Amino acid sequence: MSDFKLGIVRLGRVAGKTKYTLIDEQDIPLVENYAFEARMEVDADGNGAKIFAYAFDIGKGRWAGRPLHELLWEKHRGGIAPSFQVIHINSVTVDNRLDNLRLVPVGWTPKPEEISSKQREQSLYWLAIQQVPADPLEEQYLELSRTRYYNANGELVEEEECSCTYYECHYPPCSLIERRLREFNICGRCQVARYCGSQCQQRDWPAHKKQCRERKRVLALESEPER
Repeated sequence: MSDFKLGIVRLGRVAGKTKYTLIDEQDIPLVENYAFEARMEVDADGNGAKIFAYAFDIGKGRWAGRPLHELLWEKHRGGIAPSFQVIHINSVTVDNRLDNLRLVPVGWTPKPEEISSKQREQSLYWLAIQQVPADPLEEQYLELSRTRYYNANGELVEEEECSCTYYECHYPPCSLIERRLREFNICGRCQVARYCGSQCQQRDWPAHKKQCRERKRVLALESEPER
């Protein structure tokens, strides 16, 4: 197998954890002219949400931002007709290698059995993201950092709204996101990390236990009676 390089670009924090996007070696120079961030798109029919990488031309500003997978497709394969869309073959919506992109008719959806959890775990994205260091401590705990939250309409909101905030599995390589609000299990100790299942929670524990802290409970102190 010949040597090849892939780029891992930090997108920022969304849906409860720091996100990265995977790009081909030929696209690494894009970081010189573009800024990147993660954006969540909530399904209007109540089928959960997805996280995508957005690219912003530094010279034009945020108004010129667009999905990275569309930018890459047009750069290498040509324009996208109005009745078509670019999808991620392995369902990992931040894996933006050209080999993982496909042009399909709008409304096309893969069969559920096409992408198994085993295939997802064996993907290049899964392997690459495991090489990224864990989030800094201050980014793991909401009281120490600012996390972006999105409501059920996919709109950025100032604070977490318990009734309409979706989370992605905390285990770094896993890209599964809640299909229903508050679907994932939450770490009983820190009350911050959320997992799609016990398997991911067990796999993440060797790294998470180094930073997992019991959530402090604020107790109201009664004032002493006057004597």
